[in-house]
Amino acid sequence: MKVVQYNILDGCRTDERYALLFDWLKQQDYDIAGFNEMNDWTKAEFQREMEKLGMSYTFLYQMKTSPYFIGIASKFPIEKIHKTDEAPFHHGLLHVKIQQIHFLVTHLSPFESTIREKETAEIADYIQSIYEPLMLMGDLNTLSPLDQDYYINNRSKEKMIQRKFSNRQHILNGEINYQPMQTLLDAGLHDIGVGESLDYSLPTKIKGELNDPVYVRIDYMLVNQAMLQLNPKSTIIHGEKVDVISDHYPVQGQFDHK
Repeated sequence: MKVVQYNILDGCRTDERYALLFDWLKQQDYDIAGFNEMNDWTKAEFQREMEKLGMSYTFLYQMKTSPYFIGIASKFPIEKIHKTDEAPFHHGLLHVKIQQIHFLVTHLSPFESTIREKETAEIADYIQSIYEPLMLMGDLNTLSPLDQDYYINNRSKEKMIQRKFSNRQHILNGEINYQPMQTLLDAGLHDIGVGESLDYSLPTKIKGELNDPVYVRIDYMLVNQAMLQLNPKSTIIHGEKVDVISDHYPVQGQFDHK
């Protein structure tokens, strides 16, 4: 089973990026696709475009509290379980079931890490009652303690402190705040995208070559213990085609399908 999770930057609403996105997706032939930032998309458009890719089952979560909609498409029927955009969620949480696997798609707050502490605590509590295979995927806007060596060796904290938004987003009391991700790991989720080196998901080259960029991994696929039996793995897809589709690179996951 081949899965993708993609933050497509404000809905990919330019003709050029839209065409690049669907050309790339068509080449990949995914079984399931989760999306963040489906800005201005309608359910009819989502259904029409996903059908062209062979994923004829779709669900677009058009939150009332955020224009950054969440979507999921699949070659297999989608059972809708739960959705919420109530506090503390900044962009909402969508929970569906496909082929006996629970998929949670979310997009956590891009602002203070303390907000994400509350969001991840809510998710951690929510998943405790789910014993079947589960995957949480999305732009989690948070850094992982499992990548800490890279951030230390590359002086990422020092660079973030110098940059107003990164400082606001990731630094708490002068240090990188890993607590949001730690909360999910402590809740029994496993990060299937950890590598020997940082598999960064941001920034891309959509704004051209950057001067001394701060590379971070903030897009993830996390799985519970039951899902580990399906041998899941994930990686960030890089390359010329995805350099300019979005400001995020897509996360690709694969696992055994019973």
